[in-house]
Amino acid sequence: MKRPGRSIRWNLLAGISGVVLLVVVVITLGVSQVVESRIRADIVRRFEETGRIFERIQEIRFRLLYQTAILMADVPNLKGAVSTNDVPTVTVTVRNELAPLLDFDPVLADSVLAEAGFDHPDSLGILLILDRNGYVLGNLGSGALPEHSLADRPGVAEALAGGYPDRIELWEEGGRYFNVVTVPIWLGDSIMGSLSFGYPIRRLEAEQLAADTGTEVGYYIGNRMWVDSYRLDAAAEELLARAAHEATFDVTATGAAALKETHVAGTDWILYVTPMLPVETMRSSLAGYYVVVGSLTQALQPVRDLQRFTLWFGLIALLVAVGLAVALTNRITKPVGLLLEGIRRMEAGEYDREVPVVTNDELRLLTETFNRLVVTVRERVEMLKFVSAATLDAITRNATSVEKGGTRKRVTVFFSDVRGFTRWSEQRDPEAVIAMLNQCLRFQADIVADCGGDVDKFVGDELVAVFEGEEAESRAVHAARRIMASMHTVMGHEPDIRIGIGLHAGEVVMGAVGSADRMDYTVIGNHVNIGARLCSAAAPGQILASVAVVERLERRIPVKPLEPILVKGIADPIPIFSIEPES
Repeated sequence: MKRPGRSIRWNLLAGISGVVLLVVVVITLGVSQVVESRIRADIVRRFEETGRIFERIQEIRFRLLYQTAILMADVPNLKGAVSTNDVPTVTVTVRNELAPLLDFDPVLADSVLAEAGFDHPDSLGILLILDRNGYVLGNLGSGALPEHSLADRPGVAEALAGGYPDRIELWEEGGRYFNVVTVPIWLGDSIMGSLSFGYPIRRLEAEQLAADTGTEVGYYIGNRMWVDSYRLDAAAEELLARAAHEATFDVTATGAAALKETHVAGTDWILYVTPMLPVETMRSSLAGYYVVVGSLTQALQPVRDLQRFTLWFGLIALLVAVGLAVALTNRITKPVGLLLEGIRRMEAGEYDREVPVVTNDELRLLTETFNRLVVTVRERVEMLKFVSAATLDAITRNATSVEKGGTRKRVTVFFSDVRGFTRWSEQRDPEAVIAMLNQCLRFQADIVADCGGDVDKFVGDELVAVFEGEEAESRAVHAARRIMASMHTVMGHEPDIRIGIGLHAGEVVMGAVGSADRMDYTVIGNHVNIGARLCSAAAPGQILASVAVVERLERRIPVKPLEPILVKGIADPIPIFSIEPES
């Protein structure tokens, strides 16, 4: 007997410890994945909400800027000043008449802005009055007025042509960026010029939005991070700006917001970049993006804490499991060892000693069952003395039962039948009949096996064989021709004994059929029936084959087509061929 490589003690220890370790790993990874997935989904959701806030801010800004610009463009004193085409007159009118209308902000509350901010004209944003050619007539700020035409600024040409904006535009002016709308200034039915009004994009606004949304906010304009609410060192901010720049390519390609992860200053960050303006507009003008930034490391800290807790818990559980396994194995190994000794005695042919029962649990039932088994085996061993060696050998070779069922296979079926056997057998003694039949079937079975076939069954004077695999048709035909050629030699003492052979190929069902007490492993199907019908139709000494067999034969084999025959169960006649025996 081959001894086990490891004892049951070590198997139990390894098994229990492995199960506990597996549970800990599965819980750690599973819970971590679920929690991390939910945290990531929550981050994305909050970022998307912030992106929608940006869109609403743009809508609010556009409406307020649009309404304020329309209101200012309709001020009579402004129209009169513009009609003079005098820059000082227009500038004075802008600062005296229009500036008081601008002391509000669409995003930041008044309490956030310093009071002094409203007194300085540069803090109120941008307000430009252009003539009908796009040259500046007036400016709210204190800076110098540009001397060139601004007709190429976004929205200006449309306004000078009498159009009104349907979205906000992004301008750069004096090293600063503004959200601007431009409307025409009418005098009667004539356009006198245009009015451009906008608010600056400031860090103060980013910080306020960050406080309102709970996320860090930045504005990426002109291929650089213009303002942001997070305060990192210059190198870290440069890396975040580079990640935002890479994300803008995805935004431009898809026309939608993009997510990007990056590692900066020992922290994993996630960036959500969404366009300020329609992507197709930014391809031909100044591009601006809102950037929402969150610390992925900080957000996933609960997952890391859970992993550490689960790890410590798992180590403690593993130690407890090892202790329990040691106690359990001590209880199990003693009766198991006694059972092992009983099995060894049984192998050695000793059936006179029982295994002692030392527990009162399932192992007791196992020991008692084993003792009964020993008694049964002892009885069977005594019974084998009255069984022949051949019967024992058959039982040994077929110890494993064959389950009922089958599979589909393409095979060539071989049927041979002794012609006139009934009439011949009536004139002979039973012993002579059996001797002749055994001789006739034996040599056929030998040739079938030599040609790679398998005898399926003997039914009276009929032999049924099956050929499988490559060149099954050729091997079956070769066996049939050899059998026919050998009949005169083998059965020469019985000149009246002749056989007919039928061959057919096709897909059949091969498997075990029958009851639980008696089964037969055979082939069934329509193609089997056709092979049997061809055998029945064959004349004494004739080999009949179907088209399925003949079409796969070598040309050197002599084949003669015959008249098609009707076969029971098939409506149309079947083409058949006669094959000559080997010479």
